[in-house]
Amino acid sequence: MNITGSFLGLVTTSLINPGGRYGTIPLESTVVHTAETISLVDVFPDFLRNMVPDNILKTLLFSTVTTYVPTTSNATENNGTSTTNVIFYRDVGVKSGPNILGILVSSLVLGLIAGSRAEKTGPFIALAEAVTEVMTVLIEKTVKLLPIAMISLIASAVARISSLEHSLLALALFVASSAACMAILAFIVLPLFFLVCVRRNVFRVYAAVSAPLLTAFSLTSSLIALPDLFKACDRLGVNPQVVRTIAPFLTSFNANGSAAFIAAAACCAAQFVGYSFNVGQLIAIGFLAGLNVMALPAVPSASLITVFLIVRVFSIPESAISLLFVVEFIVDRLRTTVNVLSHATCILFVHYRCAKTKLGIDEEFGPVGVRTLSFANDASQDSDPQFPTDGLVKNGENVLTTATQGISDS
Repeated sequence: MNITGSFLGLVTTSLINPGGRYGTIPLESTVVHTAETISLVDVFPDFLRNMVPDNILKTLLFSTVTTYVPTTSNATENNGTSTTNVIFYRDVGVKSGPNILGILVSSLVLGLIAGSRAEKTGPFIALAEAVTEVMTVLIEKTVKLLPIAMISLIASAVARISSLEHSLLALALFVASSAACMAILAFIVLPLFFLVCVRRNVFRVYAAVSAPLLTAFSLTSSLIALPDLFKACDRLGVNPQVVRTIAPFLTSFNANGSAAFIAAAACCAAQFVGYSFNVGQLIAIGFLAGLNVMALPAVPSASLITVFLIVRVFSIPESAISLLFVVEFIVDRLRTTVNVLSHATCILFVHYRCAKTKLGIDEEFGPVGVRTLSFANDASQDSDPQFPTDGLVKNGENVLTTATQGISDS
């Protein structure tokens, strides 16, 4: 589903073209426009090289990148005329800047190995804990300067803008394209997925999960919305074991809205500076956004980390991303809400599959006294007042069943 969201974000942004509709923004550009550009066959090898670095310490300062170096050669024709040919050679080199992907993978591997041999790696673990404590204090002090840093970053980008009106219109179009992408995910892709796999209408369930959606929209964190999602699923009668097992994994690995935003933001940043992606590069961005989003923490604005990673791969100036900070507080709320909506849909899908295959779970299951979310077209249990269902059960009938009686069960 993450890949679907990322490609949908690319399509909507490419069609609406928010960054290039009103002309390019004169930022400090480091993009080299040559006859040979980075292609799909270059991006994935670079991704793997950066993910498995040959030198762990080197990841703190440099990252691997493929570039095409032009060379000229003079040739003399038979008629005596001299021609100059430009030939591009592929060069795998390093670029100044930390390799964040390599740092994450190296830290994960070292942590797993050290944790599995705790009796012998005690000094290393103590060193890591000490470094963590130092970095935590440093980050706490640095966070206090973030408002000034954000204002300076945005002001620096705005100062280079020749037409403020066009830039504001471009940002408004980016918000509109992001909202359109999120609406397609929420009201077309997810319901269609649920209808095809479960043969049920999911829109009535959306009302039942309104509390976690409101929490996600307000606090921009799917992790904070997790307790409300637990309560909403319990009221629907979803097996608590399914909810408590699946929901944390979905919070970490399923982020359709974030994947769509990452791909759309990278495409919009390229449009800002007049950089055009070819089809292979768009496919690479779609896969990179869909895969990297699974490594992001469920905290506000975490998707911007992956956006920076992707624009660095294509040598797009990072200053192009700074303009998107202006509308980040809006887009972050939209994509977090879609993420939580996707989590609820996937939980109901797993509920259905468990009931269908009867993998140790009865078809009618749920906490005692709670009207269970049955996928049969009959309802024989009544809800108990001590487990409020917020109107999901009316006159002894399950709302989900009542709302979908017109859809035949396969």
